[in-house]
Amino acid sequence: MTRSEPPVDPDPTRWTVTLTGAVADPQTVRASDLASLQTEFVQASTACGGEAAPTERWRGVRVGTVLDRARPRRDASHALVHSADPDFACGFDLDRLRDAHLVVRLDGDPIPAERGGPVRLLVDDADCWERVKWVSRIDVRDEPPDEDDTAREQVPADD
Repeated sequence: MTRSEPPVDPDPTRWTVTLTGAVADPQTVRASDLASLQTEFVQASTACGGEAAPTERWRGVRVGTVLDRARPRRDASHALVHSADPDFACGFDLDRLRDAHLVVRLDGDPIPAERGGPVRLLVDDADCWERVKWVSRIDVRDEPPDEDDTAREQVPADD
């Protein structure tokens, strides 16, 4: 499995997440501002198949809250979540993504870069590669992403 290196400057006061594509009002929000929106606690483990990792206490905002601010068009059905790693993006059905969280805190502290901070995507019942680290952009689309969805290419299929 390919592993990405953390970004050089993950400062939450400068890090931004942009929502673009099939939306009426594109948005750019700083990671530090995500924490000022209505946040929730999320109990989740980030273990990948075969790994053991404890369930941890994360805090973040529902992706739907941020999407609503951008006002997806009626024909919007999917989104591509981009990592700061230019070789990694993961596609989602928009309804599933709405219930996911853009987390900005881990056990009360900013998320360390090596754990995916300053902004990490946590999706209920997610496969390992769907927990996107270093979220930098969400591209809302009116059709499923195809070759742009690089996540599955970087993760070996289960036997």
